[in-house]
Amino acid sequence: MKKVQKFLAVTLAMALVASSFTGCGKKAEESDSSATTKNDTQQTATATPTEAAKEETKTDEPAKEETEAEATPTTAPTPTPAVMGDTSREDAFYVYSYNTDALNNVMNYFQKFYPEDAERIVYVNTGGSNYYQTKLDAMLQEPSNAQYPDLYVAEIDYLQKYTDSEYSIDVSELGITPDDYKNQYPYTLDLASVDGKVKGLSWQAAPGAMMYRRSLAKEYLGTEEPEEVQEYFKDWNTMLETAKMINDKSGGKTKLLSGVDDVKRVYQAARTSAWYDDNSKLMVDQTMLDYMDYAKQLYDLGLTNNTTQWTDAWSANAASDSTFAYMGCTWFLQWTLKQNCGGTKPGEGTYGDWAMCAGPQSYYWGGCWLCVSPECSDKELAAKILKAATCDTEVMKEICKGSLDYVNNKEAIAQLADEGEGTFDFLGGQDFLKYFSPLADSITLPPARGEDFYITLEFDKQVTQYTTGAKTKDQAVADFETAVVDLYPYLSK
Repeated sequence: MKKVQKFLAVTLAMALVASSFTGCGKKAEESDSSATTKNDTQQTATATPTEAAKEETKTDEPAKEETEAEATPTTAPTPTPAVMGDTSREDAFYVYSYNTDALNNVMNYFQKFYPEDAERIVYVNTGGSNYYQTKLDAMLQEPSNAQYPDLYVAEIDYLQKYTDSEYSIDVSELGITPDDYKNQYPYTLDLASVDGKVKGLSWQAAPGAMMYRRSLAKEYLGTEEPEEVQEYFKDWNTMLETAKMINDKSGGKTKLLSGVDDVKRVYQAARTSAWYDDNSKLMVDQTMLDYMDYAKQLYDLGLTNNTTQWTDAWSANAASDSTFAYMGCTWFLQWTLKQNCGGTKPGEGTYGDWAMCAGPQSYYWGGCWLCVSPECSDKELAAKILKAATCDTEVMKEICKGSLDYVNNKEAIAQLADEGEGTFDFLGGQDFLKYFSPLADSITLPPARGEDFYITLEFDKQVTQYTTGAKTKDQAVADFETAVVDLYPYLSK
């Protein structure tokens, strides 16, 4: 009962914020997708993964929406959910998500391998992470509703809200065993585990790296090779000195990063404590305070182009010599950097002029999990979907080859790399599968809470205030604490 009460408290707080904020523009936190009616069902459901990725990038990632750091009150209309499938079937199996990612990267491949089950599936794309949670939360509390979610997607920033509640079940109840998911990256299992129970499985892993321009590295560092470039970014202090050198050598024409918030996800992944302790007392991890200081140095020294992540200016810098590097992950490489490079083949824009090195520390960014609701109408079908999409090596190889998603299966990644599937002309021939693989193995998890999505949003806003000089560091931290306690009254400063 306590978990249910906590879930309802988080739900109410999130609903209040959702009424005031638009969204948090990254691929894994997409805003309202383009509306799809029942008449569009066939066309949407059969769109190729490549087409879908391009469409999602066009509609969500460029800053048509506001950012995490600068979200402001809005009266944006409620999204119109897109329902794909035959809702008239008595045995309809409902899958809920906030975008088309799970449709294009999971369900379409499940349909290919299990066509006999696919006709029963109804895919509900509510649009937008904020509204999605509001809609999903209400539906999960109505098991008698004909459109009750049988299976649903939980994005990393609010995954624990659902796994640490009674609205998700242990996958062992579906007959899924550790032997089934033995090839998954451990961190993806740990993220979805509560009290030893695995309450969600992910089809993707999202290790991060530093993605830099080869030609600019050659010009300002004297080398473009990843293992040599890495020496210039091996830790935060070295990275800062390298940023100064690039700025000086280029006469200020090339900055290390597009904006100071490009490093925030790297720092966030290194937290050693959650946003609050077991006594519900709010905490600000030293790592996040260090991030504030680092962002301030980047800003004061003029080492970035002062853009804000997900704005048009930020995206445009991927196609110019103004920006040396971006901090990005698996999906970021395929659906953000490549889409904004100004070309579609080597020689066009900056396409082919990129490479990856590890950067100052290992990290991950984003990811989606499949959770099964307690009143799921067909747990056998739910198990079949989870096993196919997150455990079956052959299915996951097809997902990776078709959608370019870095799948959560070590054996599938190893086989694909051996088959040469990871060689990427966008990266000048660098093998992205082989490079991401050890980075995924090295990921360690920061403590997480179900409220992370909105607590981090509040922190990002205060970092911007401090970085730009609008507030002192102490005032920014104090205002952050006040905002969070106002949002979640069961927490204390």
